[in-house]
Amino acid sequence: MDASTEIVWTKVQPHLKWKVLAKQKRFLMWALYSSIGSMMLGFDFGVAGTCTAFPAFQKQFGEVYPSQASGYLIPARWQSGWAGASSAGSIVGEISVSYMLDTIGRKHTIAVGSLFTAIGIGMQIASTEWKLFLAGRFINEPPRTTKGQPLIGAVILIVIYPWYPESPYFLIKKGRMEQARKSLNKIHGSEDQTLIEAELARITDVVQFSDAIQEAAAAKGSLLAQCFQGPNLKRTLIATLPAAGQQLIGAAFVLGYVTYFLSLIGVKEYFTVSVVLYVVMLLSNFTAFVAIEKAGRRALLVPGIIALTLILLVMGICGCFTTSPALWIIIVCIFLWAIAYQLTIGAVGFAIGAEVSSPPLRSKVQGLVGVTQGVVGWVVGFVSPYMINPDAGALGGKVGFVFTGLGVPLCILFYFLMPETKGLSFEEACSVLQQ
Repeated sequence: MDASTEIVWTKVQPHLKWKVLAKQKRFLMWALYSSIGSMMLGFDFGVAGTCTAFPAFQKQFGEVYPSQASGYLIPARWQSGWAGASSAGSIVGEISVSYMLDTIGRKHTIAVGSLFTAIGIGMQIASTEWKLFLAGRFINEPPRTTKGQPLIGAVILIVIYPWYPESPYFLIKKGRMEQARKSLNKIHGSEDQTLIEAELARITDVVQFSDAIQEAAAAKGSLLAQCFQGPNLKRTLIATLPAAGQQLIGAAFVLGYVTYFLSLIGVKEYFTVSVVLYVVMLLSNFTAFVAIEKAGRRALLVPGIIALTLILLVMGICGCFTTSPALWIIIVCIFLWAIAYQLTIGAVGFAIGAEVSSPPLRSKVQGLVGVTQGVVGWVVGFVSPYMINPDAGALGGKVGFVFTGLGVPLCILFYFLMPETKGLSFEEACSVLQQ
């Protein structure tokens, strides 16, 4: 590895990553623009569950329910419908995105997704009854590239879209070299042509290598079928397990319904508490950037899933009591869960999914990861209202027992299956996975 302090664009110099980023402010801005949808995913994910806690929203969409403080309650079946529509839209988006990215490119995919998002959000804003709101939840789930942003995010993406550079990788793959060069100049600036030529050569090599191994793999049959054959089956399981585990250990519940849940268990300042919770989760997620490189993947995933399961067990036990100390412990458990989740499986889950899949099957495996998260998230999100709503299960803190029961088999699977891929090349990772 080159240990010099001078940037050489034709070499890999990870020790100079911050210096490189400081010189590439234009690239950073385009990267941030591309991430608007992902950054606002959490907003969209929790909007229905958060609104459900507000008295005005309950009066608009709910039914008369005298025992509630507002006098109204949104039935569990409607809340489940909203969650199901959102997850169904996400699954449709995940399936369609790979086709769109390979046919119309990254730039136009963002435009299509932003347009669908704006329409879906507009329908939700205009809705006065639950059916139109449900339709808006379904439409507001375009492909992962763009999903999740509120209306202002969609507007920003649409307004800046004409100037957004197309992916050089996509253009080179289509044989449009000069357009790829122009795109790189737009991304990095035209001042340093040495950088442009180095990037053009690097991406060309990647495209040629990727095409070669995909052609070799395609000769063996369907790429999707190969994901479930031989040693690739274990890789696919390892890649999709964290995505399923995120939902089964309570992510769909906490991220989607925590504000409403806090109001149901008697927390008066439920919105303030949920805002503080999200801030804590954000700060924990920043910390995970350092932890994932220092501690590694397995070292975070295995203890993390065990800690989350134990926290949920304590929460379930406290849910059996109605005292004020029990309520406070439940709140503390929610905060501890949020920190542990963001430091471990919440941050590491997608990273290991990309690292363990074999190169020719990576796009298919990543699609399976997205579909797995969508399907499992749909199941958990659909049943959550029936577990906590007063007109259904009304479990309160005892809902922790449900996720504890799901967490125990996850602990066993993570312990025996999760490899350590920190610092490994794909060749080294292959050797580890075959052991």
